[in-house]
Amino acid sequence: MTDDLRTLHLGTATLTIINIGDVHEDLNTWFDPPAAERARHAELFAQPVRLPIQCIHITLPGASILVDAGLYEYPPDAPQLIAGYTPALDLFAGLAASNVQPEQIDCVIITHAHGDHFNALTELQAGHCKPCFPNARHYLGRADWEAAQTALQNPESLESRTFGVLHAQGLLHLVDEPLDLGHGVQIIPAPGESPGHQIVRLQADGQTLYCIGDLYHLPVEVEEPGWTVRWTDGAANGRSRQAFNEQALTEDARLIATHIADIGRLQRTAAGYAWVAA
Repeated sequence: MTDDLRTLHLGTATLTIINIGDVHEDLNTWFDPPAAERARHAELFAQPVRLPIQCIHITLPGASILVDAGLYEYPPDAPQLIAGYTPALDLFAGLAASNVQPEQIDCVIITHAHGDHFNALTELQAGHCKPCFPNARHYLGRADWEAAQTALQNPESLESRTFGVLHAQGLLHLVDEPLDLGHGVQIIPAPGESPGHQIVRLQADGQTLYCIGDLYHLPVEVEEPGWTVRWTDGAANGRSRQAFNEQALTEDARLIATHIADIGRLQRTAAGYAWVAA
């Protein structure tokens, strides 16, 4: 295994973390913290930080689940691109290296409707967009579906070419409350990053792990609870984080975030919480 393809065992579950590519992000465009907090984390604002984009496959007895389906797809002049960098593998190469075929996947959970989390749901074949995971039920937060209605009116939009195609074929299922999928897997709404943002809870043999999408993008957001990215609903995000933090601590849960390379845990501190590598 490489850093771009890692395996974690959680009881009878096997998780494969597939990094579809790294990006550079200028955190000055993400956060505007008070001066004292900015000074405390000056290194994060001095130059772009490098972040992965991770999708997670979960193999369970009787279930094959994919959390997020992204492609490394940016225009040539995108500021996120790293000079001289080419991703080692894409989602489908990562699945193949793990002996997982797209047709075997029976559940795709989309944490939220930002393109890097869902732009690999369909592919163009003979002039038509076809589902990449044709036998899977796809789960999207209902509020994200509702927020995408204007985009869905445009047949050329990413939303139309993915969510619209899946909906037309009866493969898209909307989530607006905690949903038990069986096999120890739950979808839990956690709005803020987007209206329908959701996380995934996995329990196996007394152990707990969460795939948290973009509930946190960086460990510093755990330490500095007032830091929320400019595009989010800060109040909703704060409520989702607070509820999650206490639950994750109680369960001593391991955590996988889309843009944090290390698998982590939360730790209580004198000031609140911290993300620590698991």
